[in-house]
Amino acid sequence: MLEEKSIDRNQIIGFVLIAAILFGMSFWASELQPEAPKKEASAAVLEEMPEEAVVSDAIPAEIVLTDSTAPAPETIILENEVVKYTFTTAGAQLQQVQLKDYKRYNGEDLYLVNGRQSMAGAHEGVFSALVITGNDGSQSLTMTSGATTWTYTLGEGYGLTWALDVEGAANVTLDWKQDGIRNEKSLKNEAQNTSTYFWDAADESDDYLSDGRDDEETVSNIGWVAHKQQYFASIFSTETPFTTAHLVTKTPEVSDTGHTRLFRSELTLAGTNGGVHANGLWYHGPNQYNTLKAYDQHFDEIIPFGWGIFGWISKGAVIPMFDLFDGFGWNYGLIIFLMALIIKLVLSPLTFSSYKSMAKMRVLKPELDEINERHKDGDAAKKQQEVMALYQKAGVNPLGGCIPQLLQFPILIAMFRFFPASIELRQESFLWADDLSAYDSVFEFGQWFTIPFYGDHISLFTILMAISTYLYTKFNNSMTPQSGNSMMQQQMVIIQYLMPVMLLVWFNNYASGLSFYYFVSNILIFGQQWAIRKFFIDEEAIHAQLMANKAKGGKQSKLQKRMNDMLESQKDSGNRRMRRMDK
Repeated sequence: MLEEKSIDRNQIIGFVLIAAILFGMSFWASELQPEAPKKEASAAVLEEMPEEAVVSDAIPAEIVLTDSTAPAPETIILENEVVKYTFTTAGAQLQQVQLKDYKRYNGEDLYLVNGRQSMAGAHEGVFSALVITGNDGSQSLTMTSGATTWTYTLGEGYGLTWALDVEGAANVTLDWKQDGIRNEKSLKNEAQNTSTYFWDAADESDDYLSDGRDDEETVSNIGWVAHKQQYFASIFSTETPFTTAHLVTKTPEVSDTGHTRLFRSELTLAGTNGGVHANGLWYHGPNQYNTLKAYDQHFDEIIPFGWGIFGWISKGAVIPMFDLFDGFGWNYGLIIFLMALIIKLVLSPLTFSSYKSMAKMRVLKPELDEINERHKDGDAAKKQQEVMALYQKAGVNPLGGCIPQLLQFPILIAMFRFFPASIELRQESFLWADDLSAYDSVFEFGQWFTIPFYGDHISLFTILMAISTYLYTKFNNSMTPQSGNSMMQQQMVIIQYLMPVMLLVWFNNYASGLSFYYFVSNILIFGQQWAIRKFFIDEEAIHAQLMANKAKGGKQSKLQKRMNDMLESQKDSGNRRMRRMDK
């Protein structure tokens, strides 16, 4: 609908009087050249955009009215249940986009556009406007100025369909500038997860500029460009690919804590049939997987679930499981617990295999200690040969406990990427955490000081995760016998015990939902290992079987054979060097 005009009668009279005075001056032509200010505005850099403010009826700086009879700009609103778009006929600009179902971290209304966006290139002058409401409830806005016509249509859900017609133009370059508004609790995390994504229509693949730092790139044959923030995005797509796109992301000034990144995308549309005729979708909404996927334009690729197998696990297994539990309306803390439980149950055969291998190693520990004592000051290669011979006779694979754990690693990484990228956790509370997508804070000390690399607060979920990781490491080391190079083992033990400390630092600013998931996983592992040892593993029976295998001579595995061959080769090489030195 059309709202009240922004320029009243007194302002129009003022414009007329000023025009009359200027007309009588001999140098009026040099003072009122319309092209100069337009070129200056077109060349403006991102940081020269006006300060963020609520939508105003004032005429944008890049629009110069030189004709007192020109129509006054009007404000036009298109909205549905989830999104509200505010346009001005001055330059046919989109001034404001509000997402109705979401709030900022501080409880304020959430805007993806709020005065600090402009689209130049086919937006000169004050446009005439017509709004039509369709039988299906859709709203269509048509704005026309000279040979240029913009049409926007809003139906259900997020996103506007757009159409541009510029008669007589060989091509049009749309200069899209937008400042990413800070919407999340952690400005640092949000900025690091904010960048420009784009779709290569020729290769049918997505790509993006660097996260967290300034970057720019010129690409061609692009199907869409996304100004992607951590949980929300503005995506401009076209049915006929942009011939070229010059993409820029910049870091705001240090003092600007209200914005994450500064975007600029120069998108070129080629003309056909005597002009430029293009159409597509302009999406403003959440980075929610099912929502973006429903558009069938690969928009979901902007969600950083990880590449390769990590993304496959997230999309093929984790998301369906999450959506299933989410459908019951349960608390998200409970959902995270159930996901951890199910994943551990699915992986329990690997856990059992790993634990059984460690049990075999424990059974052989007295003999391993005897070998280590016998060769503590002797030939390390000889000691290793005896250890491998013992493994061969007993039928033990020394890597049997490691391989099952390595097979679980892709799932570990997939969950690491899934939780921080899931908008469903945003502003959802659990226990003391008020937002599972952000860090939980039980104590803030930022008003006094900040600890480098750690932050200005204490995350309790992170502390619990670090403690459980330490206990798990200590338990595993106590259950696994040590053999081989003692210096290497000491170094590995040091690294293992440093890991909880490193996690304490790294995860202090991460999503509390992720820290909670890892904490629950560690607790469940303790439970699994207790149950396996209590009900499924008989170490006396394992010892008897190993001794029987040893008596038979055992069967050498391929791995053991390769390791023995390598040791023999090293030994022969060492002997040859000694003989040459003797000569």
